[in-house]
Amino acid sequence: MTRRLGDIAKLRFSVSPLLHFFLIACLLVASCGKKGEPTLKSYEKPDPPSNLRAIHRESEIILLWDFPKNKEKTIKGFYLMKLIGRGDSERIFLEPDKRSHIDREFTSGSQYAYKIISQNLKGVLSIDSNVIEIEPKELPPSPEKPLFKVAYDSLTLTWEEAGDGIFYNVYKSDKKGQYPLSHLNAEPVKGTSFRDSFNIKKTVYYTVRSLRGGTIRDEGPPSEEIEVNPSEFVPAPPEGIQALATQEGVQLLWKEASETWVIGYRVYRVTDKKEEVVFIGETSVPSYFDKEKASAKRNYRVTALGPSKEGPASEIKDVVFVPYR
Repeated sequence: MTRRLGDIAKLRFSVSPLLHFFLIACLLVASCGKKGEPTLKSYEKPDPPSNLRAIHRESEIILLWDFPKNKEKTIKGFYLMKLIGRGDSERIFLEPDKRSHIDREFTSGSQYAYKIISQNLKGVLSIDSNVIEIEPKELPPSPEKPLFKVAYDSLTLTWEEAGDGIFYNVYKSDKKGQYPLSHLNAEPVKGTSFRDSFNIKKTVYYTVRSLRGGTIRDEGPPSEEIEVNPSEFVPAPPEGIQALATQEGVQLLWKEASETWVIGYRVYRVTDKKEEVVFIGETSVPSYFDKEKASAKRNYRVTALGPSKEGPASEIKDVVFVPYR
């Protein structure tokens, strides 16, 4: 391992004869007592890229690094250097606005090492970034049967286990099929569930990837995409409807909806043999008082309201006021 690190450390550039001559000339001019500041700043080493890291995902090794945005104008670009096993090496030039590179030329089980440097406008090279080593492993299968459940202000994702010793990363997006490289979970998920915050006014998408542990992420293909669209939520019919008929009207009661995203209820009256349904009111709580006295038998229907859609109705029949004698 030490030898391989040494091998990639040797992947450098020599200073050109012209640049070497120019540097000596500048030093001579400065030593001759010429007034003014020496103009050697542009020949100083540029800032190096930092935090080089890698992700092995399906058929790609994704390399990422950091570099100050405000320093881009001071460099020509970056040189990404790759050492293959103990032999061949490659050098790739990348534009100064790049912060990632995808390498598709690799074989699972083989060893690779990478480092990256920057080059300024005068051709001067920075010091090396950190060196990363990677041995891509066989990828785990994608998680199956992903589902979600909403409770109050949170959403819980679940999926089937993809194998022993497998971890998971969860990805979230507000655009279908488009996900960032950064995962939602702070640490690899060890189980088969993950809780996230829930916004009833926003449609979001999730996918889950299986992961083998280690300093380099070996991620398998994504799970089936989960769409969470509150406007499509349809609540279940209300349960346990009861009615109490009095001289003042009819008091209706039912169980509170189990779906925490239900925003209210609608009440309908069915009064004749043709079963004509008449909307009589809306309520945010599981009760409603119909001020019309039930002098003849009637039926009531109650529905729950989701963010955009009304659910199917539950019905209570033959409600009538019977005077006490």
